[in-house]
Amino acid sequence: MFRRGYILSWREDLLWFWLLPFLAVGVALLCQQYLSAIALAAVGVWVTLPHQFASWLRTWGIADERRMWGDRLYWGPLLIFGGSLLGYGVAPISTALLVILWDHQHSIMQQHGFARIYDFRGGTGIPSTGWFDLVLGWLLFSHMLLTSPMFVFPLVRELYRLRLPVSAGLVEGVAAVSFWLLVGYLVVYAGHVIWTLRRGGSVNPLKYVFIATSYFLWYFCAWHTASVLVWGIAHRIMHGVQYMVMVFWYLRRQTASERVSWSVAGLLVRRGWMWMFLLSGVVYSGLVQLLTGGQLGAFLFGWARFPTLYEAIPVLGLGAMTADEGYAFVTLALLNTLGMTHYYFDSFIWKVRDRRIHGGLS
Repeated sequence: MFRRGYILSWREDLLWFWLLPFLAVGVALLCQQYLSAIALAAVGVWVTLPHQFASWLRTWGIADERRMWGDRLYWGPLLIFGGSLLGYGVAPISTALLVILWDHQHSIMQQHGFARIYDFRGGTGIPSTGWFDLVLGWLLFSHMLLTSPMFVFPLVRELYRLRLPVSAGLVEGVAAVSFWLLVGYLVVYAGHVIWTLRRGGSVNPLKYVFIATSYFLWYFCAWHTASVLVWGIAHRIMHGVQYMVMVFWYLRRQTASERVSWSVAGLLVRRGWMWMFLLSGVVYSGLVQLLTGGQLGAFLFGWARFPTLYEAIPVLGLGAMTADEGYAFVTLALLNTLGMTHYYFDSFIWKVRDRRIHGGLS
C-alpha cells in the first residue's frame, strides 16, 4: 500500500527537500527585517545564477545527451534571446510580465518533476498519477495567484491603470470560484489515490511531504507576508538550491556509468571535487556580473520611474506602490529574464518517462 522512496536518501531529502523551505522562509524574513530590496539581487547573484550554471552543465556537460537533444540546444536559445531583446525594446512591461508568468510555470514544473522522481524511486503510482499530480500543482499555484494579497494587489493596480473595470466584488468572486474549484479537485484527487490503492498500486507518502513543504513556502510568503522581497528570496533559495543538489547527484550517477564517455561534467562532480562544482557556479555568477555592469539590481532600472505608474486606488483601499516595492518587482523580472533559456532546457531534459535519463535518477 505505502512504499517509501527517496530522491537521494533519508538524511539528504530531510535537509534539501523537506526542511529547506522552512529555512529559506526564515532567511527571507531576516533579510526583510535587516536588509533592503538589494538583498533580492544578492540572492540572485549567489543562488539563482549558480543554479542556472548547473542547468547549462546538466544540458551540455555529457556528450551522449547533447547528441540526444539535437538541434533544440541551438535554435531554442537563439529564438529566446532574439525575442527577449525585441520584447524589451518594444513593450518592456508586457515582456516582463510574460517572463514572470513563465517563471511561475517553470517553478510548478520543477516541483512536479521532483514529485515524479519520488514515484519513480519508490515504484509507486499508476500511469495516470503524473497527470493528476500536474493538475494538482497548477490548481494550488493558480489559487495562490488569484487570491493572495501579494499577487492580487499588483494585478488590480495594473487593471486599474489600464482603465479596465475592476471592483471588490469581482476580486472576491474570482477568489470564491478558485477556492471551490480547488476543493472540488482535492476530492477528485483523493478519489484517485483510493482508486490507485484498490487497483493494487502503491503510494509514496514522502511525495506528499515534499509537496506540502513546497507549497507551505509559497503560500506563507504570498499570504502571511505579502512581500515580493520575502517571496523572491525564499523562493529562489528553495528553487535554486534544490536544483543544484539534484543536478550534482544526477550527473554523478549518470557519469559513473561505464557507457557514458568522459566529460567535463563528470570531472566537476567526481568524489572529493564538490568544491569544483560550487566554485564553477560562483565563477559563472561573477562573469555574469561583469557582463551586466556589476550590479543586477541597478541594471537598466537605476534611473527608471517604474513605481510611479501605480497610483493609489482609494475605492479599493490600496495606497500608491512604494519605491521599494517597485524596485523589488523589476529586479525580480530581470532575474527571471536571465533564466529564460534555463526554463527552456528544463522543459525537455528532465522527463522522467524518458528511459535514457533513468541512469542518473536511479
